[in-house]
Amino acid sequence: MTMKLNALIAIFLFTFGASISPAMAEDASQALGNQTKAPIIVQGIWKVSLAGIDVIMALNQSGQSLFGLAKFEGDDPWNGAVAGSLSGNEIYLSLAAIQGDVLASTFMSGTVVEGSIAGAYVRSESSGHAAKGEFAATMISPDTSGYTPAKVNAVETVQEAAPLAQQGANGAQTTEQPAASSTSKFKDVTQLAKGINPNILPRMAPL
Repeated sequence: MTMKLNALIAIFLFTFGASISPAMAEDASQALGNQTKAPIIVQGIWKVSLAGIDVIMALNQSGQSLFGLAKFEGDDPWNGAVAGSLSGNEIYLSLAAIQGDVLASTFMSGTVVEGSIAGAYVRSESSGHAAKGEFAATMISPDTSGYTPAKVNAVETVQEAAPLAQQGANGAQTTEQPAASSTSKFKDVTQLAKGINPNILPRMAPL
């Protein structure tokens, strides 16, 4: 009787162990995979090709949040700002810049794979123009400290009016600054009264 009981217990333990072993192995495999999976790092300087131009982007990363700068160094160079986020290996970026005389905003979404990004973009301008297409990016340096903004020509200012050249009585050229115009709506009555003969002013009739 004791031998039969021991045999039944051994069969039960073997069957129970066989039933839970695959589940335990799967859990252990998932735990090991989670421990060995490295986070995706996109911090660095990227070369982004979109809309027929190459844009250089310096991305900084804080967890899943991204922020940084961008520039274009071709004809009509410009500088811009970038912000975005990561979700797994999916990346989302928004780039804003004043390009020429318009404000342009570009939204990019793509997939990060071993130092490269591929995806699609949508672009909108303050002039009303909009466009969409595909883009590709390649990391050219993991160090953002080497990034320098593009050299953009300063906006030209209107020059002040040059002094007027006049010929004096002796034939020499003299200069005279243009008279400053007053925008005040009030008149200086003391200036208006100069040169007026008080005898020609009307007299008040006696009361």
